[in-house]
Amino acid sequence: MQKSKILAFLLALVVSIVLWFYAVTVVNPDDTITISGISVQFEGTEALTSQGLMLTGGDSTKVSIKVSGRRSDLKELNNETVTAIADVTRIAASGSYQLSWSVVWPSTVATGDISETSRAPSRISVTVSDIKENPEVPIELEYTGEPKTGYMIDKSNLTLGTQSISVRGPAEEVNKIARAVVRVDVTDADALIDTDCPVVLLDKDGNELSLSQYVTSSADSVRVTIPILQYKDIKLNATLISGGGATSEDAEVTIEPSTLRVTGNTAVLDAMADELTIRTIDLAQITGTETFEVTPELPSGVTSRADSQTVKITVTLKGLVTKEFTVPTANILRKEAPAGMTFADQNVKITVRGRASVMSTLRMEDLTVTADFSRHYDAAAKQVELEVALPANVSAGVIGGPYTVQVSLSETDGGNTES
Repeated sequence: MQKSKILAFLLALVVSIVLWFYAVTVVNPDDTITISGISVQFEGTEALTSQGLMLTGGDSTKVSIKVSGRRSDLKELNNETVTAIADVTRIAASGSYQLSWSVVWPSTVATGDISETSRAPSRISVTVSDIKENPEVPIELEYTGEPKTGYMIDKSNLTLGTQSISVRGPAEEVNKIARAVVRVDVTDADALIDTDCPVVLLDKDGNELSLSQYVTSSADSVRVTIPILQYKDIKLNATLISGGGATSEDAEVTIEPSTLRVTGNTAVLDAMADELTIRTIDLAQITGTETFEVTPELPSGVTSRADSQTVKITVTLKGLVTKEFTVPTANILRKEAPAGMTFADQNVKITVRGRASVMSTLRMEDLTVTADFSRHYDAAAKQVELEVALPANVSAGVIGGPYTVQVSLSETDGGNTES
């Protein structure tokens, strides 16, 4: 008896389930669902572009709809099979707009079998901007850090894959772009750097710009090649030769630049001395201040890295005075003079330089002036160069030479009298 009751209960349960399923699927087949996250497709963007316009907001909008229909049809609907369409063809100027939108159902569902009961949002907000293009934004190279000690950047031979890029996008953003930079970290570098670096866009004040996805450029990165060279700083000096009453103690010498940076391989730099003499200067030829421009001669394999290849040496003599002596030609000693030779000049003016204490006691009689015809006679010019000597214990010297006198030869040995 108990067993029969259990069987009857189970049979009733099965019948109830069958009746419920029948009622749901056959007697009452309709249902309502909400489809969210439907992407919006915009028609007429080509028309915007032809007018110099572009969508810059709202183009990523998602919509949702609530629909009713038979379950067999509703099963075909989701945010991948249903599409929302908005038309931008009628937009003719930049600004913000509210657009209506329509729904496109999948081809497997008859539109008469389903009905839309609500939608969100009811209209789509979009932003339209003027298109601006800057065809030539200059690219600059910026360094961070410093190369390894004893190494330098060879700025004269660095290369960028391109000197400029073109940028296109909304006018309000493109107008902010003043220049572009690529930044390279050279910290402790001791060899060639050859890498791709991202391009960073800056405004006129040098601030990095954070631009929208609507801004595009011809290149997001640039190839950068930076030679890193080993260098050595060489001290420059000049050798002074005493003369004309001046010694190195009387001279003030400035060399600009005072050091020269050179590059080369390790072997040639190690072999090069720490100082380099670039000029020998005879102080006898200096009066007051003299300036020399010198191009240093460097060993093979060594290259100057100075901005200018010339070095300026300035020599100034201080604490010296000059005195002029008028020496009669009758006082000139003659050595191996031709027969019949006479001096055409009556006097020779000779300038001597030295410290004031010395020059105050020096007299004309202290000068020994010699005309050595065997060594210094110019027959064509009919003049002889003079040798001027001072006492050995006098710290002074002759400047302003060479000193010469004209000569006359009387007629001898069939020659003619010349003057």
